[in-house]
Amino acid sequence: IVDSDSRCNVDFGGSFFSNKKMISRLIVVLLISLMLMYFILSAQFESFVQPLIVLIEIPIDAAFGLLVLWLCGHTLNLMSCIGIIVSCGIVINDSILKIDAINELRKRGMPIVEAVHTAGQRRLRAIVMTSLTTIGAMVPILFTSDMGSELQQPLAIAMIATMVIGTVVSLFVIPNPNQTKSFRDASRGRRGCIESFRRIFCRRLSY
Repeated sequence: IVDSDSRCNVDFGGSFFSNKKMISRLIVVLLISLMLMYFILSAQFESFVQPLIVLIEIPIDAAFGLLVLWLCGHTLNLMSCIGIIVSCGIVINDSILKIDAINELRKRGMPIVEAVHTAGQRRLRAIVMTSLTTIGAMVPILFTSDMGSELQQPLAIAMIATMVIGTVVSLFVIPNPNQTKSFRDASRGRRGCIESFRRIFCRRLSY
């Protein structure tokens, strides 16, 4: 009937299509925020490698959160996507504080491995308390059966899963022994970075 009558118009709508648009917009916002975060961290750490060490944690946390959602029988909707993004932001803050403490210890002349261990011990309590507070706030939502609990449970599951794996990664993976070489350049300070840029620029001009 619709094909035969040109006056009729059919369009599909509903929460599925609106959530799909919102998720696509959130992905675009997330990509832009990651770019801005990289530039800000590059200026703060005076290094182009250390921000990558921090940002590499986001795919690990997001993948584990999606895996736990799939195991629990939930899908990626707007609420679970918000939960993953919020949790990644909290965990990234822990990693930034840890790497900043490592850089401060390196400027004092402490060896790399010792600086990593010392910074991990100093930031252990702050990272664990932040994670336990967030996880403890989300646990009651898992056992509620009120109106709207079906929307809140994916949010809680995504946040708990992301915070758990993010805490482990922040404590034991960021940075690992293979990543500690990047702190040697950062310990030289701003003069070392400017000098390295000058050498690279002079080499390009000589070509």
